[in-house]
Amino acid sequence: MNKNFSIALLCLVLILLSGVELWAKEEAQKVLIKVEGLYCPFCSYGLEKQVKKLEGFKNVQINIKEGTAETEFKPGVRISEKAILTAVEDAGFDLAEVDWLSGKGELKNISL
Repeated sequence: MNKNFSIALLCLVLILLSGVELWAKEEAQKVLIKVEGLYCPFCSYGLEKQVKKLEGFKNVQINIKEGTAETEFKPGVRISEKAILTAVEDAGFDLAEVDWLSGKGELKNISL
């Protein structure tokens, strides 16, 4: 009986551990892109159009006054600095800075 109980308990633990991944929700990756030359709504649209082409794109909020684009990517997607640089240049702007926003709102600054 002890052997059967041990096997059942082990199976239950394995089932619960496999479900832990389902409970843990992976956070979306957020990136704050600072560009030079963002002055008008038309400029904003051009940048938005290029950022939306990035793999795993989820959402973008552009602030013309500050020259930034707060961009969100789907969970599990790893976006590279080179991909961001290419998107910004394709929109006709110079990339000033990239800030990787963590889930807690902390900034991991990467100046270019």
